[in-house]
Amino acid sequence: MMRYMLSLLAAVFMLAAPAFAQDQDGDDGPLRIEITEGVIEPLPYAVPSFVADTAAASEWADKISRVIASDLNGTGLFREIPAEAHIARITSFSSPVQFSDWKAINAQALITGSVRTEASGRIVVSFRLYDVFAGQELGDGLQLAGTEQGWRRIAHKVADQVYSRLTGEDPYFDSRVVYVAESGPKDARQKRLAIMDYDGANVTYLTDDSSLVLAPRFSPQGDQVLYTSYE
Repeated sequence: MMRYMLSLLAAVFMLAAPAFAQDQDGDDGPLRIEITEGVIEPLPYAVPSFVADTAAASEWADKISRVIASDLNGTGLFREIPAEAHIARITSFSSPVQFSDWKAINAQALITGSVRTEASGRIVVSFRLYDVFAGQELGDGLQLAGTEQGWRRIAHKVADQVYSRLTGEDPYFDSRVVYVAESGPKDARQKRLAIMDYDGANVTYLTDDSSLVLAPRFSPQGDQVLYTSYE
């Protein structure tokens, strides 16, 4: 695991008094160091645009890699190395990784992937995660598939795997939020039950504005929504 690379740097502050201050008896006092808080240094990583295995997949390949980066960057635990700083170029998902090129730009983790489309309309995404300085893959490569409409959820699932492998914590990117969407003037407010991805994308309205809705909650299984309505 790469949890050790998320190093905790203690912020050390010395007191304003001299290092060896004279006490009331004229003796040298001890040096006092006060540690007030910790600072998390974001882990630098690279996620080149995924390789498009089919011509129709090029659009999805770039979008999926960008959503993965957005998920990881938003945690504050990771810092993406921009594409213009990359020395190597990933042109084939099956080609060996040149770790020295990624070490040169201080990338500690590398995410590579490929995307292909099928005649049925499905998108198939494969990805691998590497520990650059150890020169080895972290976990096994995975393949995920879904519809074109669900491409963002596939990206969130990839980000979940990366987050979990690097931190050892439970992921949360592939989650939904149910809420009451309000619109209209204050004296004629309209409320509708809505659901969206955790990052605010893919908003879908579950009710119309014909009646007041309040306090939506997911069922324990997560497949139903309970709410209050005044009809």
